[in-house]
Amino acid sequence: MKRKYIWLGAALLVCIAIFVTTALPVSTGGHTKLLILQFLPLSEEVAANVNFLFRKIVHLTAFGFLAILFYNSFEKNRFLRAWIITTIYAATDELHQAFIPNRTGSFWDVGLDSLGALLALLALQFLQKYVVRRKKG
Repeated sequence: MKRKYIWLGAALLVCIAIFVTTALPVSTGGHTKLLILQFLPLSEEVAANVNFLFRKIVHLTAFGFLAILFYNSFEKNRFLRAWIITTIYAATDELHQAFIPNRTGSFWDVGLDSLGALLALLALQFLQKYVVRRKKG
């Protein structure tokens, strides 16, 4: 079996995991804030800020990881295709959240997800070029 299909299968599994996770009541901002308050001795205001930061970092990393999986599943125009597909999936996930009780869809989160994908893909390209240079030198 070609590796690209394994990467694509992994990307699709992550898409399913994101879809399922965003539909769960425990993935709401209010719930994660309660967990932060339960485990860390913080004020409500600080916990709200930590919660916000944590949730945005999750957006960046989850969709960055997804973009890398898609990148590895393509042979041509890898960077652009991975970024576009990840961004489209982010938009569909936010649309999905709009229909979940206690959740909202956010254009800002689509932008953040797209940024996470872009940063991960840029980091991957940088690392690939760095490894090639190290092998030559």
